[in-house]
Amino acid sequence: MIELQNITVRYGDTSVVQNVSSEAKAGEFIALVGPNGSGKSSLLKAIAGLTPHEGSSSLPKNPRARAKALSYLAQNSTAPDQRSVKDIIALGRTPFLGLLSKLSEPDVAAIQRAAKSCEIEPLLERSFGTLSGGEKMRVHLARSLATQAPALLADEPITALDPYYQISVMKILRETANRGTTIIAALHDLNYANRFADRIWVMQAGRLVSDDSPDKALNAEVLRDVFRITPEGETVS
Repeated sequence: MIELQNITVRYGDTSVVQNVSSEAKAGEFIALVGPNGSGKSSLLKAIAGLTPHEGSSSLPKNPRARAKALSYLAQNSTAPDQRSVKDIIALGRTPFLGLLSKLSEPDVAAIQRAAKSCEIEPLLERSFGTLSGGEKMRVHLARSLATQAPALLADEPITALDPYYQISVMKILRETANRGTTIIAALHDLNYANRFADRIWVMQAGRLVSDDSPDKALNAEVLRDVFRITPEGETVS
């Protein structure tokens, strides 16, 4: 479980995340949604320990221990074009390796399981630069899964993907949660959030304004006041 207490992120004098408190249970898939600039990415980075913040969480403060407790899939993740898919996925085992240590049998097994989960086993020997956008995202997701951390944070993992790969990635996240991993994923598509998530966190102007099951979190009032749309998909001026 991840517990958050009054998480606040400031950039200069501006608070981009304000006093966010909630919890994410083991095996729970939480969709983090909100308009552009609502603080979704900043909240994820704060949870991951990647940006200075106020407040507290139940996650370890030590960077190495936190890297074992959660994996973080950044928005627009990149990797060297010449590196093999297998090598990129292996980066997910970094928190468990010594300075000059080699991959152990458990490390190799974790890499293979992650590749299988993301259906990229045939790509393991390919160079990253030869892959399509959807294939690259699944490689990055496999790298995150290879850590085998109890929690996975994903920042816009399906942005710019075609519908096939969007659904593919969402199914992988759902299946990963079903196996007991806590998933918190920032999403723009409310339909996918409603379809795949157990719970939805709705952000507006840095605040968590709704935290409930999809049918309750995305009620008519939230759709109107936060997203400026109606339940029928019409815009609200």
